[in-house]
Amino acid sequence: MPEYIAKKSALTDFFKALSAGRRLLTPQGAGDQCRLAETAPDQVKLDYVNTHMSPKTLFFPQTEKLMAFHKDASKPDANIYSCAGDKAVPTVVFGLRPCDARGLSVANKVFQNDRFTDPYWKGKFDQTVSVGLACAAPAPQCFCAAMGGSPYGLTGLDILAFRLEGGDLGLKAGSEAGEALLKDLKLESADLAAVFNSQQAAAIQAQGVAPDYRPIDEANLMALFQDPHWLSTAENCLNCGVCTFFCPTCHCFDIQDEQDEKGGVRMRNWDTCMSWLFTVHGTGHNPRPSKTERVRQRFMHKLKYIPLKQDGVRGCTGCGRCVAMCPVNIDIRAVALKMCQSSAPSQA
Repeated sequence: MPEYIAKKSALTDFFKALSAGRRLLTPQGAGDQCRLAETAPDQVKLDYVNTHMSPKTLFFPQTEKLMAFHKDASKPDANIYSCAGDKAVPTVVFGLRPCDARGLSVANKVFQNDRFTDPYWKGKFDQTVSVGLACAAPAPQCFCAAMGGSPYGLTGLDILAFRLEGGDLGLKAGSEAGEALLKDLKLESADLAAVFNSQQAAAIQAQGVAPDYRPIDEANLMALFQDPHWLSTAENCLNCGVCTFFCPTCHCFDIQDEQDEKGGVRMRNWDTCMSWLFTVHGTGHNPRPSKTERVRQRFMHKLKYIPLKQDGVRGCTGCGRCVAMCPVNIDIRAVALKMCQSSAPSQA
């Protein structure tokens, strides 16, 4: 597929055309105030590290109304649940970092697969055009290359933008829909492969030498599960759950029904495997009674269980949010190395 150029002098026109008939969401603010927000075409920012929260909130809100009913007996639908989710609208999201786009692709396979489709996720996800912005200067906590990604990765993106000298944007299609859109925008085409590859190599090099985490993939599942290092790994953890809330691939939730004299609603709220209540049974039994079991579940899920279900794709994309946000400085990279060091080869 050819690359295209959006000239610096015409970027506002580019964003107008890109968002025609769609709402435009882009990163706004800075630091922990940087969030994806509805943006005017002439207010798009290109200088930011990443959004504070991951973009999963666009498709899987922290709190979401699923269904509702009323108790007005004079109406035929009294006491009958009906869909109450927010109506999805056509959207273009510009500025997704490749790690986050990759995270969305992992979550999408959870919410849409050959066994189950979540209509609330699907309605929003399928009406969204995802346009990434390559990460030319990764933050110290970034390690996407070590997790099989790239600061210039195309996975999960319709289009990837990357900065060119002079302030122009290079544009590379990541999907057939993205290629069709770029053609419709009638942009100047160019061969930017050499520039793209050079920038990508420099960005990967800036992350340092990527550790080899393949021993985890090759390790015996039960050997990893039973390794004694989980006890020491869990010592400092507070089970606060901040890692799961900021993670772009965490997708656990709880559903609650609430009602009053007028009616009721069914709400879906984020939940976390770090919580004791997450696995407690109605009998009072809890299969993960201690902090150690819960910490093990989180890292095994990211680095072993999800790859087993998604053809080797890890549930960690290297965005670094959990590294930056953990109040006791637990680093998933260090845990992954422990898993590598303690891994036993698979037994035939």
